[in-house]
Amino acid sequence: MAKESKDMFFVEVRDPNEVRRNILESMKGIIESLQRFEKFKVMRKDKIDKINGLRKTVKELNKLTSNLKGSLPESNLRLRASKSPEKKKTSKDKHKAEGKKESETEIQKLESQLSQIEGKLTGLR
Repeated sequence: MAKESKDMFFVEVRDPNEVRRNILESMKGIIESLQRFEKFKVMRKDKIDKINGLRKTVKELNKLTSNLKGSLPESNLRLRASKSPEKKKTSKDKHKAEGKKESETEIQKLESQLSQIEGKLTGLR
């Protein structure tokens, strides 16, 4: 016991209530940080689950789209993109452009004929 009494020493704490309050406030801050971290882990898990669900949905949509494209009949019609990149015109493109001009004139002719027919119909009434 003589050895134990040599190693033991006491420290005076001047304001034990203040020290205890500081320790408790520190513990409170640590616990609040741990709670925020747990919420963060839950949110991260939810995010990963939603991303995986989205990937699954996109894969399913791609599969359904390819099935739809496969089941639709082939057509020469193409949708016109509003902001398609411009490319150099080839002779094939020039021929298509001429065909469009011809079809525009056809449309104009048909519109003029339609207006003439409508004029005759109003004259008969």
